Amino acid sequence: MQKHIITLLCAAGLAISGQAAAAALKVRPDAPQRYVVKQGDTLWGISGKYLYSPWQWNRLWGANRNAVRNPHMIYPGQVLVLRYVNGRPVLGFDKAASYREGNIPVVKLAPRVREMSAGYGIQTVNVNFYRMFMQHPQVIPQMQTQDAPRLIDGPDNRMLYSKGDRVYAYGITEPGRYLVYRAVKDITDPDTKKYLGQEVVFSGIVSTLPYTNSALDARSEKDAGSLPDNEYYTRLHPLVKVPTQTAQPLVVEEAVSEVRKGDFLLKMTDEGDSFQMMPHAPSRHIDAKVVSIFNGIGEAGQFQTITLNKGEADGLDKGTVLGLYKRSRQVKVDLENGKQGGRSVVKYVSIPAEEAGLAMVYRTSQNLASAIILESLTSISIGDTASEPGQDLDNMANDTPHAPNVPQESHDTEYNEYNIKSNINP
Repeated sequence: MQKHIITLLCAAGLAISGQAAAAALKVRPDAPQRYVVKQGDTLWGISGKYLYSPWQWNRLWGANRNAVRNPHMIYPGQVLVLRYVNGRPVLGFDKAASYREGNIPVVKLAPRVREMSAGYGIQTVNVNFYRMFMQHPQVIPQMQTQDAPRLIDGPDNRMLYSKGDRVYAYGITEPGRYLVYRAVKDITDPDTKKYLGQEVVFSGIVSTLPYTNSALDARSEKDAGSLPDNEYYTRLHPLVKVPTQTAQPLVVEEAVSEVRKGDFLLKMTDEGDSFQMMPHAPSRHIDAKVVSIFNGIGEAGQFQTITLNKGEADGLDKGTVLGLYKRSRQVKVDLENGKQGGRSVVKYVSIPAEEAGLAMVYRTSQNLASAIILESLTSISIGDTASEPGQDLDNMANDTPHAPNVPQESHDTEYNEYNIKSNINP
């Protein structure tokens, strides 16, 4: 009987929360009944035409966000139509009208799997220049750098390289395109002090060049039996020969800042993964903090990248939209008790948290997430909170971790040591 009651209560709770969620979906009064997607449109921009809260875009489609997993399915020439089903707003495609517009791409299918959406989808937001960097992590594991290939030489023994330069790397095992980066600082959790990874700065892109390795081909069978597959012997002296590898030639495709000798290389494995995703609210409560701001600056604004100390383990995934908040703070107020000659009374009063902007997650790891700031009312700083949108003026809990008391003998020891170092007699 008790289990049955609990089940009913849970079902009622789900129904109430579902009704509350449905009520929260507000369509703008000037939302277009029919909209033709145009070149240059972004998903965030179209969402703003229909909703006050663009991160609720997936709910407007009348299904979970798997129905439209990413903006690849929305492309210029399509016609979007707003309808109401049982009083609920639903947005969908008018296929017939879309074809009449004459802009729907027609692709002849071959008997194999193809990515049909590439080249026709729209971006979630117009990130322009930053897009190249946002497809890759800004915080990576330290071990990844320890084993990463690196640039070892370039033209004229220079230390800095620019676009078009031929450079050479050690440690590359497969051809392709590589991001050039260097580590700038370690990232730790502000609460637990646990090491989370190292922040890196990307400076450009290099791509491998084909080359002929005649020296490796000419090694003897005896040498081949005693050396790794990619090594041969170089004779530096009639009596001395040393194992040698051949550096991988590359060309600098892009150099957005200084590409330096010694920089590390990261293989670009997700070139087809464009900055396209369906924005959505988090699936559960998130209480994250900004632990780093890309490029090492102290404050961030619109379209800049931030790193959060929460990741996949906390329910974050690509497209999750979070509110950015200046946490609640306590102020001391000196009040008078109203009686003649009475003493003043000091009270601590909490100032509610203020919503300072919105950010969307574009890359996650187990315990970290990179996000782009979509909107900002004021500057975002390290230590600011990232949580569900819509909590402006919420008096969020803001407890400081408890520090255990130090034993009296420790105080005495520290005091005596200080006096000795300062030549002060107690």
